[in-house]
Amino acid sequence: MERKAPESEAPVSGATTNRIRAVSLRYGIAVLVVVLIARLAVEGGVFPARWMPGLVFVAVAAFPVALAVAWARDQAGSVRAADAKDRLVGAAGVVCILLAAWVGLRPAEEGPRGPDAPPSLPAPRVVVLPLIDMGGAGDRYLAEGLTGELAAGIALIEGVELRGRASSAGFVDVNRDAAELGRQLGGDVVLDGTFRRYGGRLRLVVRLISARTGDALWSMSADTTRAELHALRDDAVRGVAEALGLAPLEDRTLRRLARRTTSAAALDLYMLGRARAVGSRGDLLEAASYYHLAIEADSGFAPAWTALAEAYATLPRFTRFPPARAKQEGAAAARTALRLEPDAAAAHTVLGEILYLYEHDWSGARSHLERAIELDPGRADPRERLCELALILDEVDAAEISCAEALMRDPLAFRPAWTAAGLDRSSGDFEAALARLDSLARIHPGFEPLAADHALTRLAAGDTVALAERLADWFALLGPTAVADSLATALAGAWPPDSDTTSAGAVALVRVEAELGPSPVHLAGLLSLFGNPGRASEVALSALSDRVPGALMFGVFPEYAGLREQAEVRRALVEAGLPVR
Repeated sequence: MERKAPESEAPVSGATTNRIRAVSLRYGIAVLVVVLIARLAVEGGVFPARWMPGLVFVAVAAFPVALAVAWARDQAGSVRAADAKDRLVGAAGVVCILLAAWVGLRPAEEGPRGPDAPPSLPAPRVVVLPLIDMGGAGDRYLAEGLTGELAAGIALIEGVELRGRASSAGFVDVNRDAAELGRQLGGDVVLDGTFRRYGGRLRLVVRLISARTGDALWSMSADTTRAELHALRDDAVRGVAEALGLAPLEDRTLRRLARRTTSAAALDLYMLGRARAVGSRGDLLEAASYYHLAIEADSGFAPAWTALAEAYATLPRFTRFPPARAKQEGAAAARTALRLEPDAAAAHTVLGEILYLYEHDWSGARSHLERAIELDPGRADPRERLCELALILDEVDAAEISCAEALMRDPLAFRPAWTAAGLDRSSGDFEAALARLDSLARIHPGFEPLAADHALTRLAAGDTVALAERLADWFALLGPTAVADSLATALAGAWPPDSDTTSAGAVALVRVEAELGPSPVHLAGLLSLFGNPGRASEVALSALSDRVPGALMFGVFPEYAGLREQAEVRRALVEAGLPVR
């Protein structure tokens, strides 16, 4: 009698899935192990992070192929029916594949590429110092222009935060301590270098150093021609990205830099303008003329349009440049820059500034400034402009936060520190305000508005010990020294104002206006402090109607309290949409 086969050995429908489930688990474990090893290799710098998605794709795509082979082999013979344990094994294989895909595709930072590379930083803070011109052939402007191009390229590296962008431009001493400057400016690493022209060729030497130790992390030396400057800049930016252990720049990022101009003449004129703008604000008119010439050479050169808008926005603050022209031509230049390069943070910043200073469009200004921060979180200037806007709108807490954030990103920057001094003075912390102003005066010697603010701060504090000397320094920048000395002495002798000294101080200030013509904002503040509110109101109303930028501060700082008490000035501020405390 023929023995019947046990039921478990009989072929049944669905039994062929047993081998498939076993292969699923083995394959899933193998893929997970391979992906984990590759992930460790990426973090160790021996396997490029950009290859990880391809590895995961191949592994996942091969999974159904492995299952199909297992199924084909099962067709050749009979297997037992699948039970609950088999189903668990198959599910575990699928889970391993999904886990491998997650491990492989989640973002990762590549590690160091060699023994001289720095440790991995979550967000490296880079300070770009101006290139030192070693040639002495009047090529400082080329060195400054190339420094700006390097900074613009490094700012595009994902995961990098550029620090000290504005204040670093003043450190051109050949004997500077790059590591110390990097620490002062809040950087982790510093890009330092030299530039020399000999004959028709240019020589660039740059190095990336640790701000903490001063050790060199990467360096590059190259000879090139003027026509090849763009390629040299791109090589340097790629080198910095790789030295920091970050993903190399994509070609489209470098094309974004390269497309800004193909005209050597336009780039040359633009660099000349930037070099003129680095000094005192009195050079901005000359800088603007170079920007116009650069635009004539290449009307599609977006940075030249942005720089022109910046010059127009700044000129009425410190000169008699007509605010109406600054509003019209500055806004047009900024909008042209944004049309050519919509994601330019600098263009958004300057347009935001023009909107609140000259058009009193508070919401539009805030929108552009916030967009600039979104595009380039490391920039200090849009945060400083937000601080100024918040002050104008009487949002003091928001102003203090924005100002602190700006100084965190550029501790030695001029405008955030100057605004912070005004905030200190407003809160009655005259010692802190004077310390900030003294520090700024050391970095920017001979800048007239700093001396004026110093005088106002001493007046507000009731300190007359050095008042005559400070006023003389201020007035001497505006006119003959003899006139400055006599006016400063008259004003110092009229403080504090009382029935006997007020008229003398007021007369002296009227003479200041007639002979020296200083900033109407500071003049109005001094007139108010010296007990001539009528004349102060006239000056203030004129400044407000002409939209002189600083006139908005009549509604902010206590030193102009006498002006706010004047009905005409209060009404003008309210009509401008400003809160009046």
